Amino acid sequence: MLKEIFIYGCFFVVSLGCAQNKKSMQTKEITTDNFIQRMKEEVKLYDNQPMYLLRINQEYCTYEVLINDFPVYKNYDLGVNATGIKINKAILKSGEQTVTLRMYPIGNLEQEAYGDEMPYYKTLKGGSSMRIEVIKIPDWKNYDIAAEEIIKVVTTEGFDTNKFPGAGLPYYEFTFSFTAEVPYENEGWSNGVDLRKVDTTILRKKIWNYFKMYQKVYEDKDSDKFFQINFNNTVREVTANYFAHRSHDGDKIFDELKEQYLKKLMIKEKEFQPLKDYELAFYGGGRIVTFKHSSHLNIDSRLRGRSALYFLYDDQSRVYFPGIYLYTDKDTYNGKEEDLQLEIIK
Repeated sequence: MLKEIFIYGCFFVVSLGCAQNKKSMQTKEITTDNFIQRMKEEVKLYDNQPMYLLRINQEYCTYEVLINDFPVYKNYDLGVNATGIKINKAILKSGEQTVTLRMYPIGNLEQEAYGDEMPYYKTLKGGSSMRIEVIKIPDWKNYDIAAEEIIKVVTTEGFDTNKFPGAGLPYYEFTFSFTAEVPYENEGWSNGVDLRKVDTTILRKKIWNYFKMYQKVYEDKDSDKFFQINFNNTVREVTANYFAHRSHDGDKIFDELKEQYLKKLMIKEKEFQPLKDYELAFYGGGRIVTFKHSSHLNIDSRLRGRSALYFLYDDQSRVYFPGIYLYTDKDTYNGKEEDLQLEIIK
C-alpha cells in the first residue's frame, strides 16, 4: 500500500517587496552553491505581516479550494481541517480576491468509517453543505489566536434547510470574493498568456516535454537545474508566507529550505510512473496549465487530484508528487504557438 508524503511541489518560498523585477529574477546563473545567497538578495522583510486563512466545515461532501483560480487545498476525507488553510501564496497583491469551492460526493467514505451497511454516495445530497470563514491574522510573526478577525462567513445555499441546490449532481462549484491587504506585490502568473487559446495538440506536447524534462532533473539529481527552474516560484511563496521571518537567524531559514529541496531530489531509486490517465487542467484564468489526475470519484483514491508526474520510492512504499504548474510570460512569447516556451509559474 502506498504511503503518501506530500510537500507541495517542494515549494517553500521567498519574495520581493514590490512587483518582481524581471531583470533581477533571471535564473540562468542560479546554482546549488549560490542559491541561498540569491534568495537572501531577493527577500524583503516586512514589519506588517497580515496572513489570510480559510476555516471550513463541510457535511456530506469533499472539496477543493482555489484562490484566484489557483488550487491551494483539497480534502477528500470526512475530517475537518480545524487549524485553517493558509492562502497567501495565491494572493498576489492587495485588492479583491476570489474563493472557489468545488464540491464532490463522499462516495464510500462512510462505509470505510462506519461499516459496509452504510450507503455509497455517487452524487451530492440535499444535506451536503459548506461553511467557510475567511480569517485575517493581522500580525503573523506574533500570531495570537485572540487577534484573529473573521472578515467574512459564507455558507452554501440550503445550509439550514437541507435543500442544497446541487443535490443529485456529481459536482458543484461556487465562488465568492473578499478584500485582502498585503505588503507585497508578486507578479506570479498575472502576465501570462491565456493558454486556452493555444492549439490543444501543441499545448499537450509542450506540457509533456516539460514534465519529462522535470522527471530527468529528478532522475539525474541535477540540483543546479532544479534550483534554477524553481527559483522564481520559491521567491513568491516564501514572500507571501513570510517564511524569512520564522527565525532570528535569517540564514537558518534558507539553509532549511535548501535542505528540504535536496532531500527529495536526492532520494535513491526513484521509480517514476508512466504519464497516463491524466487530464489537461487550466488555472489562473487560463494562464496556468498542468496535467493532473481526475478529482472525481472514478479514480484510484491515492492519485485523486494529484499531479500526473509522480514517483515511488522506499521499495514502492512511499510516493511523491512534485507539483508542476506552468505558464508562458507574455514578454517572452512571439505569438507563434510552435515556439511557445513553458516555465514554472513565478
